[in-house]
Amino acid sequence: MSRWGKNGRIRPWLIILGVLFLGGHTVQAQSGPITLDAYWHVISDIRNDLAAAEPEDSAVRQSAVERLAAINEIELPDGRMQPIDHSFLIHELQNENNSLEALTNLFTAALSSRQGWPEPNFPRLDEAALSDILSRPEFQYTVDEPNFLQRLWRDMRQAVEDFFLSLFPEDSAIRLPLGNLLIIFAAMLVLAVLAYALRGLISDFTADAAVSAEETLGGEPLTAELALQRAQELSTGGDYRTAVRYLYLSSLLLLDERGLLRYDRSLTNREYLRTVSHRPELAATLREVIDVFDRVWYGFQTLTASEYDAYAQRVKMLKQQKEAR
Repeated sequence: MSRWGKNGRIRPWLIILGVLFLGGHTVQAQSGPITLDAYWHVISDIRNDLAAAEPEDSAVRQSAVERLAAINEIELPDGRMQPIDHSFLIHELQNENNSLEALTNLFTAALSSRQGWPEPNFPRLDEAALSDILSRPEFQYTVDEPNFLQRLWRDMRQAVEDFFLSLFPEDSAIRLPLGNLLIIFAAMLVLAVLAYALRGLISDFTADAAVSAEETLGGEPLTAELALQRAQELSTGGDYRTAVRYLYLSSLLLLDERGLLRYDRSLTNREYLRTVSHRPELAATLREVIDVFDRVWYGFQTLTASEYDAYAQRVKMLKQQKEAR
């Protein structure tokens, strides 16, 4: 007998089995979108197959895996395509420790989620009404640009925040209340800057008041000689900053007494230089005296005893200038 049957013909039941086998694998091999209703039918069929299978039947698990792996998109009723991932369900199906009963319950739970898929029903946007609302006065405003102080405060807070974050990153085990800490630190920094500036102003006002009082001490105007004596007293006591102020004042008074310039408290240091620009040698010496005075008096540069003595020598050079004729 031929393996194909009598007379070499193919037995009919073999053809039917072959069609069913190939057709079934062709359907399972297809991948692509299916409708939402067809998808829920697949989930329901898998649940029913698992519930009816025998415990030792592994083919039903493999069949379910192949059917789920073939579905990667669902076509929603409105025509949109929704990607779907079955990796969790496939993993549970392939886990031999999971019983058929547990898998049946898993797909039953998946079917129950179908109730949470209502048809989308979004209200239509009324653009005219929205435009009318946005045109109301309360929505017609412009955001004010921050002023200088606000920008300074913002930049300081950002700098402090970046500093603390560099010390304690987000993944650090140490947690600090950065919000309040930044505000406190920034406020202290601003106060420190203001205190330093205020200290300079107070020092200037105090020193100027002292000099003004000296100028009218006893009702007599201050002379170059008296200013020089006062500078020597202050330098002996270690107050080189105020001593420099009196030395500079002494040099101006001396030049005024000799008619080389006119001493006037309303004039700036640079204006004094311009008044003697026609005398290069005098202007050069006065410029050196003014430069040191500006650094010490307005820039708060400290002086040592030797540096003060060097400044006193420059002032002494001004005394050697001849009187104007």
